[in-house]
Amino acid sequence: MIDLHNKVLLVSLRHIDESENIKFDTFFGVVNTFNDNTVVVDKVGGGQVDLPYGDNYFEPATGEWYELKNGDWSDEVDFIVHLDVFANDLAYEKYGVKTPNK
Repeated sequence: MIDLHNKVLLVSLRHIDESENIKFDTFFGVVNTFNDNTVVVDKVGGGQVDLPYGDNYFEPATGEWYELKNGDWSDEVDFIVHLDVFANDLAYEKYGVKTPNK
């Protein structure tokens, strides 16, 4: 298990619906708490999100700094997380196999 205590994450959630419409939710956050099932992330700017835990979901950050399309940036990112979020079972059945998580 990766030690995520107080780690800074760059999170990119790709939301996919049953018509294959795709929307991205990308943000920086700090790990509040985690266990072998769930990672609770405090989003920079407010709010909280629960992510599933899996060693393969957390890619070590290699860049010196990262910038989002909205202009937010960070030079303290520890891990990058890319996850697919399906709107419902139909979306998962249609597109889940074609768009696996890293």
